[in-house]
Amino acid sequence: MQSIEEKLQSIFSDYTEQDIELVANAQSLDEIGIDSLSIVEIIFDIEEAFDIKIPDESVLQKQGYSFSNYRDILTLVSDLVKQEHENV
Repeated sequence: MQSIEEKLQSIFSDYTEQDIELVANAQSLDEIGIDSLSIVEIIFDIEEAFDIKIPDESVLQKQGYSFSNYRDILTLVSDLVKQEHENV
């Protein structure tokens, strides 16, 4: 079974040819060539892969989350997956 990070890396590899190390250390998604349309597609892929719902950006900001770089997204997805398992 793949870990959350492995699944997320797999999703990101569909949208950028950058090495995952560069992706993980990038300060922004723009820096690794991921545009706003790709971000929307990534959100759909993440929701499907992890069976979670990612809230709107305004809700994320109120909860202290960001969708601005890989590490922020990894933290968000990990927390949402954990919450989903707690609610089951």
